[in-house]
Amino acid sequence: MFVELALTSSSDSADGTTYLWNLHTGSLLSSFKQNVTPLQSLALVNNSRNVGSLFLSAQADKGMMHVYNYQKDQVYLKFPLPDKIICLATSTRGTYCAGGTESGRIHIWEIATGILHRTFDAHYKKITVLRFSSDDTVLFSGSEDAVVHVWMLNSLLDDSLTDSPAPHYSWTDHTLSITDIQCGIGRFHGSRVVTSSLDHTCKLWDLSTGTLLTTFLFPTKIMALALDPAERYFLASSGTPASISSAASEADYLIYQALLYKSKHTQQGYTTIEAVDGDAGLEQIGLGGAKRNGVRGGDLVFRGHHHPILRLALNFDGTALVSGDNKGNLMVWDVASRQMVREIKQHKGAISSIHTMFQPVDLYSNTILTDKPRLSPITPFKRIPQSRIGEGGPEVNANTSIADDPLVMVAPSTSGVDMSAVLAHSSEHQILESARRAFVQSRSGVVVGSGSLGSSESASAYKELEQKYAELEAKLAAMMTPVAPVVSTSDISAALSGLRTSTKRRKA
Repeated sequence: MFVELALTSSSDSADGTTYLWNLHTGSLLSSFKQNVTPLQSLALVNNSRNVGSLFLSAQADKGMMHVYNYQKDQVYLKFPLPDKIICLATSTRGTYCAGGTESGRIHIWEIATGILHRTFDAHYKKITVLRFSSDDTVLFSGSEDAVVHVWMLNSLLDDSLTDSPAPHYSWTDHTLSITDIQCGIGRFHGSRVVTSSLDHTCKLWDLSTGTLLTTFLFPTKIMALALDPAERYFLASSGTPASISSAASEADYLIYQALLYKSKHTQQGYTTIEAVDGDAGLEQIGLGGAKRNGVRGGDLVFRGHHHPILRLALNFDGTALVSGDNKGNLMVWDVASRQMVREIKQHKGAISSIHTMFQPVDLYSNTILTDKPRLSPITPFKRIPQSRIGEGGPEVNANTSIADDPLVMVAPSTSGVDMSAVLAHSSEHQILESARRAFVQSRSGVVVGSGSLGSSESASAYKELEQKYAELEAKLAAMMTPVAPVVSTSDISAALSGLRTSTKRRKA
């Protein structure tokens, strides 16, 4: 039986803890320490079911990334970033990570290798939100400059393009800072996108054409969005009070439900259902009226918060909603009745992230699985853009210099390194890197020590070198995994001896 969970974090330095809850009972399952995240700066790394899950968290007070897994409450991995990241997003398949900065720059990494594929200026003001489309073809970015850019991911990952990338679309209809972006499920040519802003509006866009379908006008600033999985409606949270509650003498901050389909009565006497989008129309939400979108009884609102609502998240089937405000209050709602079913007050500061998920396999391992699953592969993110690696190994440019390898930087000055000295005074990790250098340099026509290789090397010798390189790759990956045994020095020495023998044979 699948169990739905909610992962919540705070941006308050006095809190510093991320909590994992059972969505339907409110019981606390786990907590993760040393984690202070800015708004929308925690992202899940999705992967296959047989791999342990991870989540990434950019830190609010410094340019650091913390990586957590569900098997321990401490930081699993931490590493510095090229800039202080204030918003974060991961692709649907868990392959890429995008981070935005206060200066308007975007960095894109490959999670497994840590390669920094692209760094570029996307906006001229602070980036407030990043999102990937459900099919990972598009990256959305929103900023305080009131612009939403739509970037094609394949162009951002194309290393042959040296110029600054240009957005596929630029949506400039908002007049104030962008607060959230939600993309519907589906491919590029069939998706709709909802954007929200401090200008009291949400806008519905057609992704395939980039055209504006409908503008939704609200009486308050909109801080966060949640899109129904079936795209029947979306939810928008208020950042300014809508009214004063007479019962508690407190301000009411509402969550509005905006329907994307409405009923229409025909002259023939029957009722049809049609989408509200089209012709860039205007829909007023929360501005009164006895009938709105075909529903009698006024506007559809969730009432219970008394502080600005910063984050929203729906569960898998859209029946439960989780909301969090800037005072650390979490509320769970039944969407059908719009009634609050649970309130959680564990956090001490503003809620910065809410994610709903099925219970990961890591948390089942103590009772069902005999062994804990291996973790999803991740490497510390690079701080300088590097070339991608093809199937044949590191790329070599026209000057026969070695392109950047994701795990070892090879400089031309290393061609004269005394390998015996390296073996005598290096750790196992350094020995592995030296072995990789030897192979990479041999592929580019450089022999460790002196001389160069001619063009008449045999195919068998080259295949042997490739096999040795693959073996060293596997051993290095095993060393970087905390639970894997460390490779012995004797194995590496034997591998290096084989490399030197093969190099001499090729030279002869």
